[in-house]
Amino acid sequence: MTKEKKYQAPAAETMLKILEFLADHPGAWGISELSGAVQEGKNIVFRVLNVLAGHGYAVRNESGKYELGAKLFSLGMKLHDRFDLRFKARPFLRVLADRSGETCQLQIPDGDRMLSIETVYPRRDYYLMVNPGARLYYHGNAFGKAVMAFLDEECLKSILKAPLKKITEFTVTAPSAIRRELVVIRRTRVAEEHNEYVRGSFCIGSPVFDASGRVVAGVGISALSSRMDAADESQMKAWVRECAEAISESIGYREVGDEKK
Repeated sequence: MTKEKKYQAPAAETMLKILEFLADHPGAWGISELSGAVQEGKNIVFRVLNVLAGHGYAVRNESGKYELGAKLFSLGMKLHDRFDLRFKARPFLRVLADRSGETCQLQIPDGDRMLSIETVYPRRDYYLMVNPGARLYYHGNAFGKAVMAFLDEECLKSILKAPLKKITEFTVTAPSAIRRELVVIRRTRVAEEHNEYVRGSFCIGSPVFDASGRVVAGVGISALSSRMDAADESQMKAWVRECAEAISESIGYREVGDEKK
């Protein structure tokens, strides 16, 4: 048995065929019509449509025909929001990369990890490379810490469930110690880590907020520790926070009262 055949999922393939056909051909369609259109048996088409309808991805009208449901629109908008944030953030990341001379990242919460969705590299001969699509632990990650500081308590408890992975010998894994860091991050809106994820590297991150005030991303720089001194670090932190604030404002966030300090 070939690997390709071993991992086939006929029902899933039929579901995708039906969804793609309905998306390309708006309107309501009957079981027989869809069966012929996607070249699948009526029985499996009927069963797949029932599952889709049960989860809100398809709707059955009074005549017994099916069309796409609003749940797909909601799902698509979640993906759209991710890409919209990425595109809006990119020019600000470019400015930060030019200022700092270091690799700049945008990471978003993705379940139990942070997901890197955009990376902008500096215009220099060597730098730390981070591939978009990488999923990283919250702890030991400046971008993750920046986000954790502004999550609700239930989400934070879920992330800090022991035992936390010791990524390098410098990774802070004690929940109590991490919580102490988060107190400072809430006040300064700047997170940092030195050698916690990769030996010889440092990262500085800051939270990004949407129009509702919800934290939606962490942004900042990733670089080689050998290129950092105390004076540089202070300036880098200011630039990173400025970048995060600019991105937040571009997606509708407005600080109220004394939030900005």
